[in-house]
Amino acid sequence: MATMAVLVVALLVACGGRNGDDSASGTPDAAPVEADGAVTMQLISFKPEALTVDAGTTVRWTQKDAGVHTVTSGTVEQAGGGVAKMPDGRFDSGELATARTFTFTFDRPGTYPYFCSVHPATMRGEVRVR
Repeated sequence: MATMAVLVVALLVACGGRNGDDSASGTPDAAPVEADGAVTMQLISFKPEALTVDAGTTVRWTQKDAGVHTVTSGTVEQAGGGVAKMPDGRFDSGELATARTFTFTFDRPGTYPYFCSVHPATMRGEVRVR
């Protein structure tokens, strides 16, 4: 029984006691996270999905999955059983292989949606600049 208690405590410590929440602030990924401008591409998603930064902040995306991803500004619309990619031309990383990074400096306040052009149905994010 003592072994079981030790195992449970070890698991809670390893998980940070956050009940499955991956964000350091304890808020869901869909909520805007105030951060230093770091986004990870991992498990076919952007983490955090929404990021709030001050004007002049350089955001760095780091690709940690196998294969390639992109960071492409614009939106995606779901229609007719598929997705329509609508890049707006503000920024595009091109294909990023594992361990590669992309940076972009957001000089003006606004909301900047983006997506992965390889996985547009599942990988979408947003940078909110104040």
